[in-house]
Amino acid sequence: MPYVTLVTLGCPKNQVDSEHLLRALKREGIDNTDSVQDAGIILVNTCGFINDAKEESINEVINLARYKGANKKLVVFGCLSQRYKDELITELPEIDAIWGVGKENEIVQYCKDTLDPGNVVNVSDSPVQVAVDGATPMYAYIKIAEGCNRPCGYCVIPSIRGGFRSFPAEAVMAEAEACVKAGKKELILIAQDLTSYGKDIGYDLPRIIKDIASISGDFWIRLLYLYPTALSDALLEVVSGQDKVCKYLDIPLQHSEDKVLRAMGRGGSRKYYAELARRLRRDIPDVTLRTTFIVGYPGETHVEFSSLKAFVAEVGFDCLGVFAYSDEEGTTAYNLVGKVSERVKKKRLQELMSIQEQISYERNTRYVGRRFRAIIDDTSEDLTIARLYCHAPEIDGSVVIRGQSVLKRDDFVDVEITAALQYDLVGCLA
Repeated sequence: MPYVTLVTLGCPKNQVDSEHLLRALKREGIDNTDSVQDAGIILVNTCGFINDAKEESINEVINLARYKGANKKLVVFGCLSQRYKDELITELPEIDAIWGVGKENEIVQYCKDTLDPGNVVNVSDSPVQVAVDGATPMYAYIKIAEGCNRPCGYCVIPSIRGGFRSFPAEAVMAEAEACVKAGKKELILIAQDLTSYGKDIGYDLPRIIKDIASISGDFWIRLLYLYPTALSDALLEVVSGQDKVCKYLDIPLQHSEDKVLRAMGRGGSRKYYAELARRLRRDIPDVTLRTTFIVGYPGETHVEFSSLKAFVAEVGFDCLGVFAYSDEEGTTAYNLVGKVSERVKKKRLQELMSIQEQISYERNTRYVGRRFRAIIDDTSEDLTIARLYCHAPEIDGSVVIRGQSVLKRDDFVDVEITAALQYDLVGCLA
């Protein structure tokens, strides 16, 4: 059987795209290998969202080019090549083929044509593309939409992936059912703007969540990337009332100050966001609130940043991520005046995360002495790593359970939390 090897960079949405591609290749008799040496084609799914991601993608392509030979091809696709196709072709002649986003069929055909045709067989004509063969046995990301219609001034996603398009509910359900059948214990619904799901196809997010929750099986449903001004009462009722849905809301606010939010093209205001947090905690007991902020946006003065720090301290988010603004060509923000220096952006990021460290610890203390259901992520001879509903995989903290080598990965267990750390928890079997 011919092989490809695939390296995925960037966000979970890229991971979903990669898993779909591998599934499509496997249907054509082409398998995936972790060994670059054994692969006939090296595939790189790139990220071009911010400068750090672009640099990582370029460095990875250069690194993988070292393995090329007469019978090994290097293929680059994804967000970076969508934005900078001509530049990559000019600067990196090692690349044999390049595509942007949404070109799965073309990539599959290239792989079929490039690898030994005599070894390629059509093993299935199934049209369903299910991301159940990835390297995450206990959870699966399910992308329910593509693109975005929001006019955020810092974001290149609409220019890369186009306007918002919901995937048909039937396709989403088919993928969810296949994931549960394959043994996934957590289904993570993602889109650039999850709250817009269904508006273009006569459906809605609460309805698709309830549909997925109706699937027979023992699993969690987690929601990522909710737009703050689009949280409907119906959605909150589903989160509060459905047992399978994690009481965990990932709501990127990006800033707290009205002036900066207007410059960003974001909805909401400081007053609205503070009231939203109070409302969510009132209506969904024990809800975990995660958000992200951008520091150093053009025009952000010391006054706005100080107010942002005060807002973070006032609201006390359970989980918080901070990014330094990245100047990206083609965005509204790229042409704004009042750019903040890299030194100041780095300092502001560190200051905000320093405040959050204490908040995270204080929020974690509320779990001590209580019992929760947890999912096992990893085990060793004397240590087990698990997660509660409040922990998104590879993003948030975890629960450390000592001396439980008999536990199996992917199992659900009941744990009692015995201690709180800055971002993690310590527990024992209940």
